[in-house]
Amino acid sequence: MSDKPTLPPETIAAPRRSWKTSAYLLGSLLGALFGFLSAHFYARSAEENNSGQPPKSISTADLFRLSLAAIALLRQISDLGAGRNARR
Repeated sequence: MSDKPTLPPETIAAPRRSWKTSAYLLGSLLGALFGFLSAHFYARSAEENNSGQPPKSISTADLFRLSLAAIALLRQISDLGAGRNARR
């Protein structure tokens, strides 16, 4: 008999980081970068075109168009995960 205590199987090796974790981390970083750049360009454009005055409020039609573009982008990204054979 050996004097070494044995560990339960679930504590022997920590599982490697899964591909999902990597995808979430990369997506979060890219989303934060995209959001920051969007805010920066919006503020810079508003400052240049309004002589330093605050911009007008964003119209409902503009928000609707941006929402549709965001939904289309999300759909294209989700289609990347489907693979080449499942694409339309």
